[in-house]
Amino acid sequence: MIRHRLGLEEFQALLEKAPEGVRLELLDGEVYEMAPIGSEHAGLVTYLTKRLEQLYGDRALVYVQNPLLLSPTSLPQPDLALLHPREDFYRTRLPQAEDVLLVVEVSLSTRELDEGVKLPLYAQAGIPEVWLVGTDTLEVYREPKGNRYRLRLLLEPGEAVAPLLLEGPPFPFDPPRGTPPA
Repeated sequence: MIRHRLGLEEFQALLEKAPEGVRLELLDGEVYEMAPIGSEHAGLVTYLTKRLEQLYGDRALVYVQNPLLLSPTSLPQPDLALLHPREDFYRTRLPQAEDVLLVVEVSLSTRELDEGVKLPLYAQAGIPEVWLVGTDTLEVYREPKGNRYRLRLLLEPGEAVAPLLLEGPPFPFDPPRGTPPA
C-alpha cells in the first residue's frame, strides 16, 4: 500500500471541503479524524482551562483546542497549550513550536494516538513540556531529545507540579469528581 503524505496546502484544501463539525488534524503528513468530544473530556478541558488561566493567565496565553504549526506536515490541535503572550493573540499567524511553553492533551479515548503519534511529534518539534491527562493521572513529559522525552513524571490526584517554563505556584492536580446522573 502506498500512503500519500499531505502538506499544509493540501490539508487546508481538505479542511475547506470537510463536512461541518468534522475535526481533522495533520500529523506527520497523515490526516486523522478527531473523535467527538464527550462530557468527561469536555469537563476536564474546561477544568484545566480555568485552573491554568487562574494560575498562569497573567504570564501565558491559554490556547484551547486550536492548531499549532509544528512543521510543513504537522498541524496538531492539542486540547490546551500555554503560549508566550503576543499582542495580536496569534491572529496574524499560527503559533509555532518556539511559541509554546506547555502542551496539554486530555488523553481518555485517544491514549494511543496521543502517546504514540503526537508525543513524538511534540518532542521532535522541541516542545519543552507536555502533559497527558487521564481520568485520575497526570503524566508530565520534559527534556525533549529527538522524537522522545527523557523525563516522565506521574502524578496522582492531590499532587502538584510547577510548569517548567512558568514562574508561579505549582499546578494542583485535583480533577473534578462527579456523580453521573441516574
